[in-house]
Amino acid sequence: MTSNGTRWALAGAATVTAVGVGRMIARRRRRHQAERADGWYVVRRGITVDRPMDAVIGFWTDRERLDRALAEWATLEQLDDNRWRCVASDPAGGGTEWRAELTVDGPGRLSWRVTEGPVTQQGQAELVPAPQDRGTEIRTELRWRSSPVRRTLGLTTGHDPEVGLRDTLQRIKSLVEAA
Repeated sequence: MTSNGTRWALAGAATVTAVGVGRMIARRRRRHQAERADGWYVVRRGITVDRPMDAVIGFWTDRERLDRALAEWATLEQLDDNRWRCVASDPAGGGTEWRAELTVDGPGRLSWRVTEGPVTQQGQAELVPAPQDRGTEIRTELRWRSSPVRRTLGLTTGHDPEVGLRDTLQRIKSLVEAA
């Protein structure tokens, strides 16, 4: 048989633990959500690839490997030097189509912007040497415009650009390291 004091102490410890875990989860969730800046949702993601920068740049320029990296997410068709037609895969069997301009801003720097499509989007990717010669870091920034309702709908249906970016970076890392 436990005393009333012991019960209150256990209840207090459980409450403090629950509040602490709840705050930790909320803080972690905020840290991984896209931030808002000037009407854009902005997400920055990076990943370290255990290969030298030349190998990663070689991946970007090898059309077949790039197509495999994006296969589950989109197909690409080059229209001219820097314009591309992209079709995103839809689980229902359809697809969302848009046009994008890709610009190589220098060695290891690539930027893009959607010129025609359902969602205004732009982004950039930069390749930099990883600290302590551990390979190459791919640093990305993705910006898109969306209404709060559309953003919430995208989160609930799994069509979140942030998740797509994370998954694509993981796929690129595995393909580059496997080569």
